[in-house]
Amino acid sequence: MKIFREPSQFRDLSMPVVLAVGFFDGVHKGHQALLKSAVERARAIIGQAWIMTFDQHPLALLAPYKRPQLLSSTQERLELFEKLGIDGVLLIDFTREIASQEPGDFVRWLCDKEAGCAQRSQLREVRCGHNWSFGKQAVGTPEVLAQYGKHFGFKVVVVPYAGFGGVEISSTRIRCAVCEGRVADASQMLGRPYAVSGKVVGGRGVGHRLNLATANIIPDVDLLPAKGVYAVRITLGAETYGGAANLGVRPTFSDTSPDEIVLETHLFDFNNTLYGKEIKVHFIAFLREEQAFPSATELMQQVAEDIEQAREILKNCTLVL
Repeated sequence: MKIFREPSQFRDLSMPVVLAVGFFDGVHKGHQALLKSAVERARAIIGQAWIMTFDQHPLALLAPYKRPQLLSSTQERLELFEKLGIDGVLLIDFTREIASQEPGDFVRWLCDKEAGCAQRSQLREVRCGHNWSFGKQAVGTPEVLAQYGKHFGFKVVVVPYAGFGGVEISSTRIRCAVCEGRVADASQMLGRPYAVSGKVVGGRGVGHRLNLATANIIPDVDLLPAKGVYAVRITLGAETYGGAANLGVRPTFSDTSPDEIVLETHLFDFNNTLYGKEIKVHFIAFLREEQAFPSATELMQQVAEDIEQAREILKNCTLVL
């Protein structure tokens, strides 16, 4: 998959292009439907499927206090795009100059060749969601874009939204589900479990004290699920393991409570050392809220129940990571 940073590179493509436009945070099922339709259409016209997106959320520049917590990093979005068969991405650095462009200037910036060149870009079709907007103060709509398309030689296709529970899937809905610990709902909307990655760090000996091996990571992500205990799957390189994880501050052991939230994961049937290794924890199901227990014995009794419940859930889980 090619990655361009400048429209001039995109304009010089020699094959017909179907372009999907949007930020695509999380690359959820609604985004996937749009992108798959772009790939199918591109193949039908013997062309290429491309995406135009920004390297940061526009609100990060325009109104940082309104910037949403992101479901995916730029690198994660690019990896998901490639898995869907996208041929290339025009990854634009979102600047105030771009934000201030009138819709017409933005389209010309995207489509026009260099001055004196009669040939325009190979853009044949733009695909987007019904609520996509562009240009200064987001006044450009799919309908406005279609009017410019008549001049520049492309048509606009608005792809119907995908739904969950009778309501449109959106990145905002998924963020709410994750924040509330409704990770099963988030999985249904994402088309895969929500996951966080991190390097395994040394803990404060709680797992050793309880004779329960755990891998601790301090997730460096925008968005974390609600504190609590979860059934999880863990990927380590090409290997996948089942597990149970506690996300929180270990309130039973106040003397070893961390200074920040820790994701403490017990991998089933795994006995090797993980310190310093990168793992990815996929949240499958919420089991219970994090709580303080009167004693280590009562905590261990509950942990044993958590592990048994997580094993049973994972046994019947068909979610693809």
